[in-house]
Amino acid sequence: MNIEPQNNIHIKVMPTSKFKTTTIALKFMAPMDSETMTARSILSKVLIRATKQWPSDKVFSKELSQLYGAYVNSYVSKFKDKHVITFTLELVNEKYLTDKTPLFEKGLNLLKEMIWNPLVNDEAFDETFVTQEKALLTKKLQSIVDNKSQISFLNLLQYMFGEQPYRHLSSGQVDYIPHVTAENLYHTYQSMLQDDFCAVYVVGNVDEQTVKSQVNTYFNLNSKSYALSLEAPQLQEHQRPQEIEEYDEVDQAKINFGYKLPATFGDTQYFAIAVLNMIFGGDPSSILFNEVREKQSLAYSIHSQIDAKNGYMFVLSGVSVDKVQTAKETVIKEFEKLQQGQFSEDKLELAKKVIISQRQESQDRPKSMIEILNNNILLDEPLTESMIIKEIQQVTKEDVTEVAKQTILDTVYVLTQGGEQSE
Repeated sequence: MNIEPQNNIHIKVMPTSKFKTTTIALKFMAPMDSETMTARSILSKVLIRATKQWPSDKVFSKELSQLYGAYVNSYVSKFKDKHVITFTLELVNEKYLTDKTPLFEKGLNLLKEMIWNPLVNDEAFDETFVTQEKALLTKKLQSIVDNKSQISFLNLLQYMFGEQPYRHLSSGQVDYIPHVTAENLYHTYQSMLQDDFCAVYVVGNVDEQTVKSQVNTYFNLNSKSYALSLEAPQLQEHQRPQEIEEYDEVDQAKINFGYKLPATFGDTQYFAIAVLNMIFGGDPSSILFNEVREKQSLAYSIHSQIDAKNGYMFVLSGVSVDKVQTAKETVIKEFEKLQQGQFSEDKLELAKKVIISQRQESQDRPKSMIEILNNNILLDEPLTESMIIKEIQQVTKEDVTEVAKQTILDTVYVLTQGGEQSE
């Protein structure tokens, strides 16, 4: 799938009077790569620390406070086969100010300074900031090593996707952090500016055409114009389902399941998949929660989640070490029941209500609206909120049964006590 940016830049504006603030987000997308993800993660944090014009935390914070307490943030994520750095700025909408401060333009100028005029000397970022952000990321990633739920999920992805970078966290890997320097981080930065696909989103009580014109003026991207090609990561070859059992010192066993769905976001079957996930394990009203956790007391925690953009569903659970086999068999059996249409119309209707309610709630948060706008990159025609709600409401029991039948259990991963650990 290819998206041609206009004037090298993809701009979407969502005018709404719901908020007293305006939120601006810039997303930089590059091919996911195990080696560059860590450096890009550090870069995302270094860039929001200071700029040439505001060369310290203190001075930069003062500038933000003078913009009526504007708030800057950055984070990294995965989107199809792309690694994404997102920068957001939230500021008060100038329409609600008594004075005539052109706050939106000042905000654009701040973002422009932050991204295009960072604190760089002799083609190297500030050593102190880089060292601090490396230490913070190290701490964050090392805490994940102690989180058995997170580790077991990453292990599941590794067995499903092999060496593909999709199996890694978007924030990177501890092993690559020591290799990031103030100098090579500058090269990562140059690559982001020159090679990434850039999308800009604005949500607030604004005029669409005026904002587009202002964004084009401030963010004069010199990057080469190219089509954004988006592919889903593919499963590696193996027998299905493959079953892996590994051992560690765990209080409770982790049993994770990876399923391949028959469709992705943008396909006609997507809405049935969303309902399927909600019925199966997406909510406390779901089958897994009721059957496995409440009725049979087999799991301390259990839920299912979908990566709809790539077409995968995961079931993640924590169970008693002595109930691993029963819990595993029960989850598989409950999904087979779905494939045979053994679920009530009440379950179907409740799942649809929960999805619609969650969608409506997301319209109350500017950042959720921005993610929804960004997901529309994957579509030939953007989906409006009313279209999505209508499609969800129209999903039938037969639709859910059909996508369940076409869903394949790819991998079952168990992390439990015993094995070499118990010797």
